[in-house]
Amino acid sequence: MTPSSNKKIISKYLASEASEAEIKQLLKWLEKKKNQKTFKEYLKTKLLLDIKYNTIDSQEAYILLLDKIKLMKKNKNKNRLTALLKYAAVFIGVLGIGFYFMNYHKTIEVPKNQLIIAKDDITIELENGNVKIINSSGDQKIINETGKIIAEQSGNMLNYEKENSAEKLAYNILTIPNGKKFQVVLSDGTEVYLNSGTVLKYPVKFITGLNRQVYLLEGEAYFDVAKDAKHPFIVNGDDMNVRVLGTKFNVSTYPEDSSINTVLVEGAVSIFGDDKKYDKATSLEMKPGHKASWNNSRNNIIIEEVNTNDYTGWIDGKLIFKNTQFKNILKKLERHYNVSITNNNTKLNEQYYDATFDIETIEEVLFAFNKSYKFQYILKNNQIIIN
Repeated sequence: MTPSSNKKIISKYLASEASEAEIKQLLKWLEKKKNQKTFKEYLKTKLLLDIKYNTIDSQEAYILLLDKIKLMKKNKNKNRLTALLKYAAVFIGVLGIGFYFMNYHKTIEVPKNQLIIAKDDITIELENGNVKIINSSGDQKIINETGKIIAEQSGNMLNYEKENSAEKLAYNILTIPNGKKFQVVLSDGTEVYLNSGTVLKYPVKFITGLNRQVYLLEGEAYFDVAKDAKHPFIVNGDDMNVRVLGTKFNVSTYPEDSSINTVLVEGAVSIFGDDKKYDKATSLEMKPGHKASWNNSRNNIIIEEVNTNDYTGWIDGKLIFKNTQFKNILKKLERHYNVSITNNNTKLNEQYYDATFDIETIEEVLFAFNKSYKFQYILKNNQIIIN
C-alpha cells in the first residue's frame, strides 16, 4: 500500500466504509510490525482531529463497525475476523476517547478554566499530552511540565529556546486548521512555514550526534534549514524522507494528493525511502528548481524541473493553479478559506484551469471560475453547494 492509499483506506475503515477487498489489503499491510505502529498512531491522530472538527459521526461509525463484524461472523470468515477484531479494538479504544469528550461536553457544565478547542484553533500538544491553544493575535510563553519555558509565541510565530542538546527527545505537535497559516522556529534555528490543514511533529531540542528529524504528519510546510554539517536535517513525510544539511525546500503530503511532493528552492537535498537508512549511493539527489514526487500509483520517485514559485506562493497567501482540474482545486479552496464545498456538477469537475489568487474572497474566486465555465452555487454559513 502507498502513503495516500494508506490514509484513504484507514479513513474508510475508521468510518466503517471500507470494502472487504480494502480490509484485506489493509490487513496484509498490517502484517509488518512497523506498519502496525504507523496505523495506531495515524488512527489516533486522525480520529481525534475528526472529532475536533466534527467531520465524522463517531456513534454511527461505531454501530457500522459492529454490524460489519457481525456480518463476518455470519459468513464464518474466521481468520479475517480475528485480524479485524484485533484492529477494531484499536478503533473502539480510540473511539472511546471521542465518546468521553463528546458526552462530557454534552452532559457536564464546563468550568471557565476548562480548555475547549474550537474548529479553527491552532494548537500545540506538549510532550505530556497537554494541549494549548495558540492565539495568532496574542503572545504567550510555552512552558513544559517542569515549569521551564521552552518557547515563546508572538503573533503568528512560535520561537523555541536556543539551548544545548537534550539528553532525550521530547516532541511537540503543532496542528494548523483550515483558513490559518503559522510559522515555527525550531531550537536549531530552522524556520518552518506551515500551510492550512497541516500537522507537524518535531523535537523541542535536538540531540548532539543524531540527525535532526521532524515528521510532517499531514499537510504542507516550507523549510529554511539552519546549516549544520555534522547534523543532517531529515523531514519524514509518509514513505519518503528528505535529507539536507542546510537549504530551502517545500514538502506537501495532503491526504487527497496522489503523490508526496518535494520542491527544492535553494541548496541540495537527498530523497530516500522511509524504511531505509540514508545511503548516498542509492538515494536520489535533487537540484534547485526541481520537484521530486513519490508517485503512489507507480510506487516510484519522479524528478522534474518546475517553477518553484508555483509551489511556494502559498507562503505569501497566494493560491496558484497550473493546468489543474477543478476537482483538485476544491480541497485547496476549502483549506484556504475554511469553507466546506459540495460539488454536484460532474462536468465542472473535469475542467482544467490556470489561475492565481491573492487577496480575493471566496465569492470572487467562484465568480472568476464561473466566467470560463458557467455553474450555479449557493453560499451560506461557510457552506458552498455547486450545481
